[in-house]
Parts: sequence; structure tokens; C-alpha cells
Amino acid sequence: MRPLVKIRAIFAAISLAVPMLAMANAPASAITLEEITSRGSVRIGVVTGAPPMGMVDESGNPTGYDVDVANLIAGYLGVKAELVPLTPPSRIPALQTGKVDFLVATLAPTGERAKTVMFTQPYSAFNMVIVSGPDQKFAQLSELEGKRVGVNRGSSQEAALRRVAVPGLEIVVFEDDSTTAQALFAGQVDATALPSTVANAIIQQRPDAGLQVGFTFFRQGNSMATTLQDFEVHQWLNTAIYLMKNSGELDAIATKWTGTPMPQLPLF
Repeated sequence: MRPLVKIRAIFAAISLAVPMLAMANAPASAITLEEITSRGSVRIGVVTGAPPMGMVDESGNPTGYDVDVANLIAGYLGVKAELVPLTPPSRIPALQTGKVDFLVATLAPTGERAKTVMFTQPYSAFNMVIVSGPDQKFAQLSELEGKRVGVNRGSSQEAALRRVAVPGLEIVVFEDDSTTAQALFAGQVDATALPSTVANAIIQQRPDAGLQVGFTFFRQGNSMATTLQDFEVHQWLNTAIYLMKNSGELDAIATKWTGTPMPQLPLF
């Protein structure tokens, strides 16, 4: 093959390959309410490993606070809920790649996360607490000096603890709240940072462990999340949250899973 012909062949190959690569790496396209209703189902990402917000029952099915909210949302849409169980680190990637239509997955809105997803107004909230074993109880952040504290990878509690100036504080990262609690049981860490709902559920499940809730270091609001381009679905979810608050349905779900009505939700 002559040099000019070879060059033309190379450019032709590149011109075909570039669009294919672009499509492979492109984010999921925007989804509409009409598409969801026409499909007859909505794919909702829910978190697992964070009881009572999200876990798996004896039959292997998702259950918990978020699952009830997700099923309620599907009912408002008039379609079947296809629940997709996710670990905390996989929540946003599942949304970005189109595996789910949106998230109802105990996800706290943060400035960094808001660069990649759109958050709704919060639909739930809980206090973030420091939990320790039977031999020591922590009353304030300064008492964590020189201690190993377990956190859920990529969580708001990890970010909060990394911002505090406590000498010698070692943050140990695990994949979800359940494995973080297991590390406390095993003595791998001195304390864990957990949602109060999760901490209370674990204490009820394992009263023999003698776990102690120390202090609250912030209140976390949890939002649903859509991709950055899903404005229609995002606005619809905000409206649905408003209606579920006013109807008392969110209060009923909170009482069912936490024993108390829904706390005052932060707004933005």
C-alpha cells in the first residue's frame, strides 16, 4: 500500500473509532417521566448494609426505610418499582451509567457530590453519632485523640471527621455501615461514626455487645438524586417529597423504622 493510501486508511479508522469511544464513555442520557410510565417500571437505586435505612431480608430482597420510600414513589408514578441494591460507594456510579433512573439511597448532599448529581430536597434525616464498645464512651471530639475511628467509605461522616483537627485521630475506612460495625465488634477500631438510626438498630440486634452511643457531631439530611441532566424527573421528585411530607406518609415510614416521627428536615 502506498504511503498516502496508508495515511488515508489510518484517518478513516480513527474517524470510525472516535465516535464509538465517545459513545462508550458518554454519560447516561436524560430520562423522562413519559419514558418511565411507558416502560411500566422505574429503576430505583437503594442502599444495603445500613439498617434500618437499607438492608437485605432473609429471602435476599431489599428492605428498610429507603425501600418503603422507593415503593411509595413508584406508587405515585403509577408504575412497578424495580429496586436495585447498591453499596454506598456504588450509588453514584450506578446512576451515572444508567443502571438506575434515580437514587433513594440515604445519600447526603455535599458540594463535591453536587458536581456529579442533582439532589432533591431531603426526604429523611438522622443524627451522626460516635459509637464505642463497652470499655470506653466518648463525649466530645477531643476525646478521639489517638483513636482509630471506623467510617463508611465516601460518606459524609468520613468527610466530616477528615475536616476536624484532632491530633492522632486515625480514620479507618470500610465499605458500608455493617462492616464498620463489625470492625468495632472485632476490636479493630476504638469507635465508629454511624447514623443514629443504624446505631440504634445494631444495639437492638446485638445487646450483648454493650455498644454505647457517645455524642452527636452533626445532623445529616438525605436526598434523592438524579443525573445532572434529568431536570424533569428531579422536579417531579421534589414535588412528590412535598406531597409525602404533607400527607404524613414520610412520618409513618420514619415511625415504622426508627420508632420516632420524621425529624425536622434541613432545606436548601
